[in-house]
Amino acid sequence: MTTGTQTPKQLAARMGISPKRLRAMLRTDRPRAAEMKGKKWELGDEEAKKIREEYKAKKAKAEAEKKAEIKKELEGEK
Repeated sequence: MTTGTQTPKQLAARMGISPKRLRAMLRTDRPRAAEMKGKKWELGDEEAKKIREEYKAKKAKAEAEKKAEIKKELEGEK
């Protein structure tokens, strides 16, 4: 387990996504105060863990919705 802080680039590598995608998620889900804009992100272990869990949950939800949509479309073709 990592200790201390990590950058979005490091966390993105662990999550298997691009740093750009992770930074976009952070800006949307965790907006920072105006004085922090343009400064380096530093993510603590607990925050990084929460981000990974939220990402997994969002990804699972999106996949389930897509499967349901495909199933609905296939049922409509019968």
